[in-house]
Amino acid sequence: MNHRNLRRRRKSKQTCHLMKYHYHYISIILFLAGSFVIFVTFHNTLGAETARIPKLRGNHVWIDTNAQLFNQNDVASSAKNLVMVAGHSVIVSGNLEDAGVDESVWWLLDYQKGQGMPEAIIGHIRAGIEESDKDPESLLIFSGGQTRSATGPLSEGSSYFEVSDAMKLWPKGSTVRARTVAEEYATDSFENLLFSICRFREVTGRYPEKITVVSFTFKKRRFETLHAPALRWPKDKFRFIGYNPPASTGFNLQRSSVGEQENAVKPFEADPYGCHSQILQRKRQERNPFYRTSPYSKTCPEIVALLDYCGTEFIPRDQVPWGS
Repeated sequence: MNHRNLRRRRKSKQTCHLMKYHYHYISIILFLAGSFVIFVTFHNTLGAETARIPKLRGNHVWIDTNAQLFNQNDVASSAKNLVMVAGHSVIVSGNLEDAGVDESVWWLLDYQKGQGMPEAIIGHIRAGIEESDKDPESLLIFSGGQTRSATGPLSEGSSYFEVSDAMKLWPKGSTVRARTVAEEYATDSFENLLFSICRFREVTGRYPEKITVVSFTFKKRRFETLHAPALRWPKDKFRFIGYNPPASTGFNLQRSSVGEQENAVKPFEADPYGCHSQILQRKRQERNPFYRTSPYSKTCPEIVALLDYCGTEFIPRDQVPWGS
């Protein structure tokens, strides 16, 4: 082979190598360019989607690092008395700072709309907090289960707690927040009372010495003359605090009182434990769309007989631990 052909072959190999390197670099450049285009497209799409997602908490933070811890210094587990606030709705909006005036914050049924429910709910929460603040040996319980199928598994009890945080309703320098829990299984007023007693037992290991209930004023008779006696709770250890929203909010006391008599008082008079009445049973079923079962027969073994009782007469006193 002559020198000329050898030089040609060497030059040809060098050219091939150079072309391979060029193709390699071009491939890398094209890959990076394509990746950049994909990244920009994804970023823009993500930004557009994010812009359409409502910011539930807006620019506000409900809980800060200085928030009271639950049971700080054992203030909850050492409680002696129960303060219970009966729930009536769950939150559906992130504008919780307006929960006292804006109906859209709450999931309201048709009969609840235009009746001052936001004002009523906040009035009940405030009354419960104030009462618990007066008694440093009390445990505050917001009671109410996951009662609305459309809202998902959100409970009335936890909703009231979140609103208390968002609206900064906890008294400064008080231990109330550290002494507050939610009861998340109750579907009616009887269960509000009974289940809150059990929730108290779960936290403290004993049953309360005194009970204070907060609800609408027109429900006083229901709690004082029907529910508390059905539980055989001592009359001198029971107190009721009623609050109705002002008439200016649309609240109609007369209409509410008539509905209370027909849909609650009469059915509970005939069926104190809500086991047989079609009205009461339908309410419990409708307000338990997620088929939850309370754990209280296990956590409150001393009152299993009461939890299971379905008589039309009051349970014998010797079957409840506070009946003697």
